[in-house]
Amino acid sequence: MDPEYLTGIEEIDKQHLEIEGVAAALIDAVEAHDKWHIVHYIVVRLYELLRFHFTVEEAMMRITGFPEIDEHKRVHQDMLQTVERMKSATLDSDLGRASDLIKTQFSFLSHIVDHDKRLAEFLVANVAHLKR
Repeated sequence: MDPEYLTGIEEIDKQHLEIEGVAAALIDAVEAHDKWHIVHYIVVRLYELLRFHFTVEEAMMRITGFPEIDEHKRVHQDMLQTVERMKSATLDSDLGRASDLIKTQFSFLSHIVDHDKRLAEFLVANVAHLKR
């Protein structure tokens, strides 16, 4: 993972690294024109990782009183909807639509990091046990 994307919170960074790995596998599968069921499996895995990651973050935001919680949750919902569209598109044995969707919609991953860095900065500044 590019060091500029690190939040400094070990668990969040580990989750980001795993998400990044699955996202890279998805892009590779699409570019290699893998069969639809392989691409679908990877998209499902990405969805599961994102949903778990977002659940963890949203719990942390509620517990700590993160002031940008509503916006952050909206971004999470938008991303999950994007991946849901990818999942649906991969159910078609002709991956043309899914491939286009994945290639054009994949920029959402950078948003995860942008929003999570703001959350991490808040947590480090406001939660004693996270201070360096």
